[in-house]
Amino acid sequence: MPKAVQYKPNSVIYFAGDLDEKVFLLQKGRIALTSTDIETGKQVTEYIREGEFFGVKSALGHFPREESVMVITDAIVLAFSTMEFETFVQNNTRIIMKMLKVFSNQLRHIHRQIESLLHSEEQTNPDDGMFSVANCFFKSQQYKAASEVAIRYLKLFPSGRHVQEMKQIAQNTLTSSNSFGERTASDKPQIRQEGGPVGNDPNLALTLAEGLAGQQKWDEAYKQYHSVIEVGDSPALGKAYVGAGMCLYEQEEYVRCVQLLTAFIAHDPKSMQMGEILMFMGLCYQKMEQIDKAKAFFAKALTMAGPQLAPRIKELQASCGG
Repeated sequence: MPKAVQYKPNSVIYFAGDLDEKVFLLQKGRIALTSTDIETGKQVTEYIREGEFFGVKSALGHFPREESVMVITDAIVLAFSTMEFETFVQNNTRIIMKMLKVFSNQLRHIHRQIESLLHSEEQTNPDDGMFSVANCFFKSQQYKAASEVAIRYLKLFPSGRHVQEMKQIAQNTLTSSNSFGERTASDKPQIRQEGGPVGNDPNLALTLAEGLAGQQKWDEAYKQYHSVIEVGDSPALGKAYVGAGMCLYEQEEYVRCVQLLTAFIAHDPKSMQMGEILMFMGLCYQKMEQIDKAKAFFAKALTMAGPQLAPRIKELQASCGG
C-alpha cells in the first residue's frame, strides 16, 4: 500500500539528480516542480494539481530525477514503490490513458526543441561552441565539467575570442567538488576555500555583484553572489544570500528564491540580515498569491529589521491588507 506523507511548506521532496524509484501522488496541498529548459537553459517552474502523479518517468525509467520538487503549502503526498504503482495503474485504464497523453505531449515538446536546436540557421564554429558548452555547465552549477571544457578550450584556442571568459570559468571552478552529471542542492551553503568568479576574495565578489545588481544585470549578479555562498562562512555570506535572493526575485524565480533563503535560515538563524531574508521570502509568497504566508513573513521580518528597512516592510504589510 502507498504511504501517506505529510510535508510542511518549504520542504523539498527530492532534488534534480537524485536517484529514487518512488512515484508520488499529490493528495492535498500545492507543490512546485523546477527544471531546466533544454533549449534556453533557463529554470522552468510548473505546479502540480491535486490528484496528479509526479516523478513517474524517472522512477519507471530508473534514471536520475529531472526536476526538483518543493512544497508550497501544507501537503499530503502518497508515495508508491514502482511495484505498487504498476499494480495500481493496471486496474485503472483511465489513469493509464491520461498519463500516456501527458507523456506524448512532453515528447512532442522535447522533439520540437531538439529540431529547433538541430536546424538553427545560425552556424556555430568550434570556438563559440566550446564556450557555449562551458558556459552551460557553469550556469547549471556543474563546475568541474565547466572547468574541464574551459581548460581544453585554452589549449586548442590560445588566441580564441573567448580566452578571457574561459580563463575566468577555469579559475572559478577548479576547486569545486561538483563533477559531470552531478547535481547537488546548489543553493545549500557549501564550504569551499578557493574559487569564485573573482578568485578567493568574497568581499571583492560581493562588490562586483552589487555593481552588477545596480545595473539590473540580475543573472550576472546572481553568479557573483552565489560564488560568495560557495566559499562558505565569511562576513560577506549573509549579504550574499540577500543579494542572491533579490536577483532570483527580480527574475521571477520565486520558488528558487524561497529554496535558497530557507537554506540560509537553517544555516544561520541569527544572522544580522534575517530581516531582509524574511522580507524577500514574503515578497515571493506575495507574488505566488499566498497572501497569508506573505503576511506572516512580513510580520516576522518587521521584528528583526533595522530602522532603515522597517518602513518598507510596513508598506508591504499594508499592500497585503495587513
